Amino acid sequence: MGFAVNRTRVYHGLAHPVSSTPCDEPSRGEQVMQESTGGDAAAAGRFYDRLRASGLSSSALAYGDAYIGQECTLTADEIGDFARRAGIVAGTSVLDIGSGTGGPACYLARNLGCRVLGVDVSMVGHAQAETRARENGLSHLATFRHGDIHALDFAAATFDFTISFDSWCHIPHRAALLRRCAKFLRPGGRIAFYDHVERQPLPEEQRRRFCEGWRFAGLETPQSYVDALETAGFELLFREETSVYAVRFYTRVLDGYRSERERFEAARGPERYQEGLERLEMSQHLAITGVLGQFGCIAVKPRG
Repeated sequence: MGFAVNRTRVYHGLAHPVSSTPCDEPSRGEQVMQESTGGDAAAAGRFYDRLRASGLSSSALAYGDAYIGQECTLTADEIGDFARRAGIVAGTSVLDIGSGTGGPACYLARNLGCRVLGVDVSMVGHAQAETRARENGLSHLATFRHGDIHALDFAAATFDFTISFDSWCHIPHRAALLRRCAKFLRPGGRIAFYDHVERQPLPEEQRRRFCEGWRFAGLETPQSYVDALETAGFELLFREETSVYAVRFYTRVLDGYRSERERFEAARGPERYQEGLERLEMSQHLAITGVLGQFGCIAVKPRG
C-alpha cells in the first residue's frame, strides 16, 4: 500500500522469536490505565445494535471471501495463528470477551476444537452469533451470553484462556477487567488479545472525537496495558505493537464503503452513512500516521 508503518514484536519463552526494534515509549503520566472517556458498554451495545440491524457489515468489505464474521483488524488466518501461539488446542475452554457476531469464536471452535463462550453487549450481535453457531453445526462448542462482562460472573478458575480481538477499547475499567480475567482463569491459564491503542499522543479534542465516534471507552497505550497486566498478576509472554493491521483494515474498509455507498445509504440512511465515512476517514488517517495501532499480547497466570 506504500504506507510507512512500524512494527515491534517481543517474545518471551515462545516459539519463533524475532528481533525487536525499540519504539518510543509514552511518558510515565501517559502510561496510566485509561478510564471511560467516550461512552460505556451499554452505549457500545446500542451503537452496534443499530449498525448490525441493517444487515450489512463494513468489516466484511475488508476481507471479501475470507470474511468469517470477524469485526477486527486481523484476518482469519491471523486469528488462528494467534490462538495457536497462545496454546489453544482441542478440548480447552476459552472465554471470548466482546465476541461480536461470533465469527472468531466459531472459527476457532471449528478449526481448533476448543470450547468457546462468547460474551457481548450487543443484543443483535448476540443473536447473530447464536445463529452462526447453529447454522454451522457448532452449538456444542461455541455458545454465547448477552451482557456486560463487568456484570456477568463466572466461578473462579473456569477457563483455560480468555481472548479478545479489538473489543477492549469499548470496555471501561480495564484494570478491573484484567483482575476479573485473572480470577476466571485457571492457574497456568493465558490471556490473549489484540486491541486498538494510542501509539503516539493524541490531542485531547481529537481523542474525544475519535472515541465518541466509535463509542470507545478510551484508548490505552501499549505500556499502560503492559503495566496493568503485571499489576493484575500476569507474566507477559508475547507483545506486538503495530499500525500495519489498522492501516490495511481501514484502507480496505474505506475503499469498499465508498464504492458501496448506494447500498449502505439505502440500508442506513444518508446521515448515518456520512457518520460512518467520517469515522473511517479519521481512523485511516490516524493509522497511516502511526498514532493509532494495535497492541497484541499473550500473558500467563502463574501457577501457585
